[in-house]
Amino acid sequence: MMATKVVLQDWIRFPQAPTSADAHLSWNGVGSYTDAMYRILLHTQWMDLPRHMIAGMTASAFRLVVDRRLTAESISAYNWMAENFVAADFLGVTTGQHGGFSFEPTFPLYQKQAVLDIKASIDRGVGAILWHDQFVIAAGYDDAEQVLFICESKGNEIIRLSYDSFGRNSTPYWYYQVLESHESVDLWEVCKESLIQAVYKWETHDYMLPSQDYACGAAAYTVMAATLQAGAYDTEQAATVLRYYARSRLDIASYVAGLAYLSDRMVHVMHEYALLAELYSEIVDVVNDSISWNTKEPKCVQNVIELIREAGVTEQRAIDAIKRAFPETIHNRFDDVGLR
Repeated sequence: MMATKVVLQDWIRFPQAPTSADAHLSWNGVGSYTDAMYRILLHTQWMDLPRHMIAGMTASAFRLVVDRRLTAESISAYNWMAENFVAADFLGVTTGQHGGFSFEPTFPLYQKQAVLDIKASIDRGVGAILWHDQFVIAAGYDDAEQVLFICESKGNEIIRLSYDSFGRNSTPYWYYQVLESHESVDLWEVCKESLIQAVYKWETHDYMLPSQDYACGAAAYTVMAATLQAGAYDTEQAATVLRYYARSRLDIASYVAGLAYLSDRMVHVMHEYALLAELYSEIVDVVNDSISWNTKEPKCVQNVIELIREAGVTEQRAIDAIKRAFPETIHNRFDDVGLR
């Protein structure tokens, strides 16, 4: 007889306590794909690398996307199907994933299949990643109650999501990914490729995002500064975006600090990303002055604008340093450095 209720009670292996720097750059925002993947990797014991290594190896930390109003949506605005597949592939994880729009007439069929796939993954002892207004993890189910038990990627509270509510979010997008198997990877090759992908993300606009609404990579810094200068933003959402990218740049700095063996020129990459993380730490310091930030006090806003401009210049130097570290590989990609 098939089980009607399965809960991965032990699925959480608590990560190490955050360092003081992590705590300083903490942010109250939506869970990212990296957060969800990291916790599943710990639970399955497929990998025991630190979170910043997962963020770096998948190249996810290098993503920089903002919409032109600096809303919190910026941090999850990317091609989930393409990038999450590649992220898992870089880690040696075979996946199955599907996504679409809940307003399509075929959605009820996809919804039923999604629940079946997610339950099958849980039966194998592996939580599934899904989008429920943020990336969350399905860690159990109960057929009698017709619910999935989901956990936010950064918290321990279990939330009940009815089968009929899967894919019905505040936006019309639905998505899920199941992790099927894992093979060991060549860390040298993966880490080198992640840096080359960093160049691609910096120089290339995500073709899934309309350029009139979003800016990617280097262009994101210009948009951030212009939006703050114009004042057309919500302070709380803009703060969420800035804190998120402060955390990602700290992840990058921690990641590249351990990659000196890739090239004699990695020291320059490490230096620039360390400076970048420090600049974002300063940005967070200013944003955390809630009264000045929330009232859009001109001196406060101008301070953030100047730091953002300096961060843009610094990140450009970091990308240039990557190009100098791996010139042959990058030049052999010709006009599409994103090729693998």
